[in-house]
Amino acid sequence: MKLESILKFLCCFTVIVTCQSNAKQHKLLADDAKAEDHFGFSVAIDGTTALVGAFKADVNNNQDSGAAYVYSLGATGWQQQAKLVAAPAYTEDTLGGNVALKNNLAMLGASQRDGKSKDSGAVFAFEKDANLWSQKQILTANDAKSGDAFGQSIALTERFLVIGAPHSDAPLKDSGAAYLYVRDNNSWQFQAKLTAKDGAEGDLFGISVAIDGDTVLVGADLNDEKAEKAGAVYAYVFNGKQWHQQAKLMAKDGANTDIFGVRVALSGDTALISARRDDIEGVGTDAGSAYIFERTKGIWTQAQKLVAPDGKADDRFARGVALNKDTALISAMHHDENGQNAGALYVFKKQLGQWRYASKIVATGGLPEDRFGWNVALTDNTAIIAAPHRDDNGNKSGAAYILDLAD
Repeated sequence: MKLESILKFLCCFTVIVTCQSNAKQHKLLADDAKAEDHFGFSVAIDGTTALVGAFKADVNNNQDSGAAYVYSLGATGWQQQAKLVAAPAYTEDTLGGNVALKNNLAMLGASQRDGKSKDSGAVFAFEKDANLWSQKQILTANDAKSGDAFGQSIALTERFLVIGAPHSDAPLKDSGAAYLYVRDNNSWQFQAKLTAKDGAEGDLFGISVAIDGDTVLVGADLNDEKAEKAGAVYAYVFNGKQWHQQAKLMAKDGANTDIFGVRVALSGDTALISARRDDIEGVGTDAGSAYIFERTKGIWTQAQKLVAPDGKADDRFARGVALNKDTALISAMHHDENGQNAGALYVFKKQLGQWRYASKIVATGGLPEDRFGWNVALTDNTAIIAAPHRDDNGNKSGAAYILDLAD
């Protein structure tokens, strides 16, 4: 083995030293960016298309109505293709607070939209046809109530759409719910409402959702079964007729205020679950961690607990999580390498059946309080990382970074 290869191996697999990645970075900024837009509050990527939410962008003098921007990879790199806004748009809709993207379909959450009552929430469906994006549907819960926050989380496949409403009183206050839709005749049709069988007041079931194939994960980060606000994640599967609960996932070492399940990712039979306020012994309070769960013959088990090799108190490791086959991305929005709360991204790879730390990425030109890693998304070897507090075009105008992770 060459010396260079030996050094790389030692760097990337030690539990003490971090291996800085040289991944190519392309910074995205909105063409019409303004202060306080929070561009990058949410991000999604699929193939050569990226979607970036700016939930506090002002549209037609409507303050904080929100918007989302579509970017496409072409011969000259990533370029803005479209700006998506609600029709009609209202003040404080916060469109783009959460986004999802699949093929030519884009879903934009507006969790503070007064759809059927104040802050009940809505999700706007956009579709691309001949390179033009247009609004197709406005989805609201059929039983919406004030403050439900329908659209605070969204996950999407070609066939299914799942939308979280973590403040739904279903039936207890803020116990939470998730809504399933199926695509039929080029439109989304309501299919089912999911609630936790053992849901309790304040669980926030639906704070996060993920979907792959016929499996859905729903986070309830304030569930108290393991400990106060330790958190839980529920797994559901579709049997061809209906969705049924397959498992309830909890960290073996779950403790008070870990908020396990505040973010979830799913790829096949593997789940990646955030516990960003986990207190790590010897590291500090709110250092954060992420858990790998694996499914075999319908049984989910905890396989590994992942932590940052250079973690510190309040890093909030696992603020964002993304998973694609044998690659996991875990962000730490309060990491301080580029200054206080500048943020960082950690890459883990599955090798010989074990998930191992591979490299760390910080934003080129990163600055204090950027919070690089606020949210993350991954498609194949390309990732998008949010930094909504970055100030390129004014205070908290926001930015997002496209990363090429190919070896």
